[in-house]
Amino acid sequence: MNTNLSATELRRWAAQCDSRAKDPHASGDEYERLVKMRDGLLAVAEQQEWLEGNGAAKTRA
Repeated sequence: MNTNLSATELRRWAAQCDSRAKDPHASGDEYERLVKMRDGLLAVAEQQEWLEGNGAAKTRA
């Protein structure tokens, strides 16, 4: 995996996961895995934006 992905690229991957998760042919396990990947990619994208200086990362409680 390329570790130098931009926040935009990470969000694009997250959108693809979201789209695949919404496919009616996705099994329950596949759906859960895709949703977890989507959420993880969005979290990494948020941190990547912070690293790039393009916005403040939200703090999580």
